[in-house]
Amino acid sequence: MSVVTVGLKEDIAQFVKARAARTGQNESAALEALVEERFEQRLAELYEKYQQGEISLGYLAEQLGMTIWRVYHLLEERGLRTANV
Repeated sequence: MSVVTVGLKEDIAQFVKARAARTGQNESAALEALVEERFEQRLAELYEKYQQGEISLGYLAEQLGMTIWRVYHLLEERGLRTANV
């Protein structure tokens, strides 16, 4: 097991190794890409709820482990509205 996959559940470690082999990335880059994809997916899910008025910007930030200000800038960087009114 490589340093990157040490501590990961065996099935996740195998998935990372397979993705790395399939994409030609090293395991670290493959793991980073997976985390980034999941982050973007979670951000999209939370943003949808925010736009529908189901959650606040503060709750969105809390769920991502960020400050409101960081989330505000993150959304602006992506061209997304930061007011749900």
